[in-house]
Amino acid sequence: MSVAPPPVEKTSVADRVAGALRTAILGGHLQPGDSLPSERELAEKYEVNRSSVREAMKRLDAWGLVKIRHGGATRVSDFLLSASLDLLPFLVEVDGPVEPSVLRDLHEIRAMLLGWCAEQAAVKADAVSVARLDALARRLAASHGRPAESQELDYDFFEALVQITGNRPLLLFANVVRGVYLRGRQRFLGLYAREVFDPGLHRRAVDAIRARDPQAAGAAMRQHAATALAATGGENAAR
Repeated sequence: MSVAPPPVEKTSVADRVAGALRTAILGGHLQPGDSLPSERELAEKYEVNRSSVREAMKRLDAWGLVKIRHGGATRVSDFLLSASLDLLPFLVEVDGPVEPSVLRDLHEIRAMLLGWCAEQAAVKADAVSVARLDALARRLAASHGRPAESQELDYDFFEALVQITGNRPLLLFANVVRGVYLRGRQRFLGLYAREVFDPGLHRRAVDAIRARDPQAAGAAMRQHAATALAATGGENAAR
């Protein structure tokens, strides 16, 4: 006697509806303060039952994208004021071209993190940590001309720097930033073309960290990050 698998349709349908509305909100098609269509209208639009729409609304509310008012209209929230970092990957992955200012903002954050982490590494890194950075710098130099490999190793280098700092909130934040870059890696692959990417900056950073020179280590990593900023028109922010 076979046992039927547990039902999954309701969850998957609710996720689909929530995902579609999330994309519309993050993409600017629904603005803060806008009223969402009624439960009945959404059920008809997405050809689902109303219980699935209710589940989707709960997801949107948990993400900080809408404010549910019982007995009143559900309105779009200003997600920049109410949402968490969990939405960051979806902000980059919305359908169609990503707004250049969003990518520029991401690169600015990464530039700040890279510079500060390199400075901290020059103060805190032990011999094992320096050896790991050195090995990554060597692999980066060897990967020059293979953008996908350079990209992955660059993020490994960034992760190693963050780990050296020992800053736990920063470790969690860096996980989000890394996820954004790697989930949307095709958007950033051009930054690792042979004529753009300079692995020598990672070597300079490692040498400075070994020499306990925070200023030089931070400068090398900020110069590396300036490549991405220049590509999005924000090169002055790295200086």
